[in-house]
Amino acid sequence: MKNTTHNWYDLPTYYDVSFSYDMKDELSFISNVFRKYLILNSPKLLEPACGTGRLIVPLVKKGFNCSGFDLNENALLYLKEKLNRNNLYANIKKADMSTFEVENKYDGIYCTVDTFRHLLTEKKAIQHLENVSFALKKNGIYILGLHIIPRHKKIEKIVKWTARRGSLTVKTIMSMIKLDMKRRRETLRVVLKIKKNTTRESYVSIYQLRTYTLPQILNIINKVEDLEIINTYNEYYDLSSPIILNSDSDYAVFLLRKK
Repeated sequence: MKNTTHNWYDLPTYYDVSFSYDMKDELSFISNVFRKYLILNSPKLLEPACGTGRLIVPLVKKGFNCSGFDLNENALLYLKEKLNRNNLYANIKKADMSTFEVENKYDGIYCTVDTFRHLLTEKKAIQHLENVSFALKKNGIYILGLHIIPRHKKIEKIVKWTARRGSLTVKTIMSMIKLDMKRRRETLRVVLKIKKNTTRESYVSIYQLRTYTLPQILNIINKVEDLEIINTYNEYYDLSSPIILNSDSDYAVFLLRKK
């Protein structure tokens, strides 16, 4: 089986199967946050870089009024087709995380599992947060989740998981191949091993994310005056148990509120 170099965002079916794996706690957390803080029957939500809609589709099914945008047209087409197959509606468009514009304000916005780290410069990160602030109604909530670099804890360099949907099996192997703290870059290599009936395929994708220590992400957030941190959580997504992040935290979920 030969490895083929490919941008995994251009493989929406495989990407969707892979990243829809084990997201029960994440989805429940997002739903419960907005139910708790927004107190609306059908709050308007926005997902920047929504990809294939692994979160949008189930949130729409739960009764949320969802919108989303992404730069990858293959992912957007896949999402629109998935919504149509399920007789669901969400407002989907092509836009960039750092320059997106909105016509109407939103009650809630969410961006989890390192999507924010695709913004590779401080300027773009701040632009994104400023746009989020502008897009939120007063007292609106932004859920931001990302991995951060712990001071002492050993960083896990290889993560593997296997997801299945019908006759399709996707094994994902994610490896950190370079960590440059000075340039604030983490280089990742992702291998998707595909099995469908008797067919076997393998795709490799290499991309970079911006790194953050806890002080660095707090510094960025504090530069946007209209967003305030109201609670923080870890990878367990336990809404009833907010935590105090520390130097050994390796995943952070921030609940931000528009002042």
